[in-house]
Amino acid sequence: MPDSRFFETTEPLSVADAVAIAGARLIHGDPKAFLSHVAALGAAEQGAIVYCEKTGAMAALADKAFGLCFIPEDGEGAAPHHAGAVAVVRQPRLAFALLGARLHRSQTSTQEATVRPPGVHDAAHIAATAEIANDAEIGPGAYIGPGVVIRAGAMIGHDVTITHALIGANVRVLPGARIGQSGFGFVPGPEGLVKVPQLGRVVIGNDVEIGANTTIDRGALEDTIIGDGAKIDNLVQIGHNVRLGRNCVIAAQCGISGSCVIGDGVMMGGQVGLADHLTIGPGAMLAAGSGHMRDVPAGETWGGRPARPVKEWLRETAALAKMAKKRNG
Repeated sequence: MPDSRFFETTEPLSVADAVAIAGARLIHGDPKAFLSHVAALGAAEQGAIVYCEKTGAMAALADKAFGLCFIPEDGEGAAPHHAGAVAVVRQPRLAFALLGARLHRSQTSTQEATVRPPGVHDAAHIAATAEIANDAEIGPGAYIGPGVVIRAGAMIGHDVTITHALIGANVRVLPGARIGQSGFGFVPGPEGLVKVPQLGRVVIGNDVEIGANTTIDRGALEDTIIGDGAKIDNLVQIGHNVRLGRNCVIAAQCGISGSCVIGDGVMMGGQVGLADHLTIGPGAMLAAGSGHMRDVPAGETWGGRPARPVKEWLRETAALAKMAKKRNG
């Protein structure tokens, strides 16, 4: 269930209504049963709407209760018929997005807090339901949205925006950073691209530093997590569902795509790029400007575009230089 501090949930839907909204066909289950929320496949529970895009993923539902699962049309024969309602549809992710938007929306209250800690600037907007530690400092022009939690010793710079987020102790956020904005997720629909609701949070550990104009998107269904002690430079983009380990160092202009898992103590030089769903092992070092399309094992150093182990990259670079020199005379 999306965190009620950040999201409103509407009245439940019947299975029949949900199937109709999605343009799906019910093949199993009670059409009168009620559905209360959307959830990730791994967090399926009673009343939850989930989806599978591949037939093999249905095995994850074998021992779980769920409200309604959308599956692809070619998966009808493999549907789990014992745990909840099942509907077939051409685009399960599109069906899920439509129902997520129907059931959930971000809290939109504009009411401001009437009592502020002494370190909060008068020109900062603090939502009435935000929780701000008494010794936190928040600069002018900052926007702290509904439900946001900011722990002791935090320093939030001017013109920072924080929504859908839990901020740990002694966190420093430099001016212009954006934390908790909607992640980048769309699915093709019959009339164009449809936004996939981003219903997770950003959870930032203790003693983290976040650079100026850096953006950290909230999770789609699960949380985007920044581990204790991480240091993130200016102009870094961190996509939804990323899990950044403890004491990582991320230099300026890095781009980390959604759902990457980055182990403790990883170091990234400037302008490193990561494709989505990669795993970077603990202690790995990624050379500046490298572009990563494969997992990086723990403790290894990789560089280049596309990235590979640094010794391999350097040998190839030297060989190319020799070939060019020989060719040029």
